[in-house]
Amino acid sequence: MNKIALMEDDKTVKLSIPRGYYVFAEMSTMAEFNVKMSLRDSKTQKVSFEGERQSKETLPPIRGFYQCDYDETELHIEINEKVELDLRVDSTDLYDQNEELAVRTVTAVGRDLDDERYNDFMLHLTIMRCRD
Repeated sequence: MNKIALMEDDKTVKLSIPRGYYVFAEMSTMAEFNVKMSLRDSKTQKVSFEGERQSKETLPPIRGFYQCDYDETELHIEINEKVELDLRVDSTDLYDQNEELAVRTVTAVGRDLDDERYNDFMLHLTIMRCRD
């Protein structure tokens, strides 16, 4: 997984979601602090998915579904407490017989620096091509 250290004033990460693809998002937490995560257009700040939780129970996750209608997606994490975060992002691409992207999965897991476990918050995306 790629390590992304988020600074106190910058909790935004660029994600690769192709325009026109469907996105299924699942967000969960296991933290004492409130976590708000949103997927948005980096240019207009239009929010396509937003989840907010403060729970140490991972289930049920917050789920959402949308079709990406912009070119640059960013994940924005909002935590209103002073917490240093470590975020890891990993993705896998699956291609069809024509070597075109059919499905991409993206998993982002994060932790505060109080322990070594990446279980404080999680976002999983399944990104699927749609045919007209």
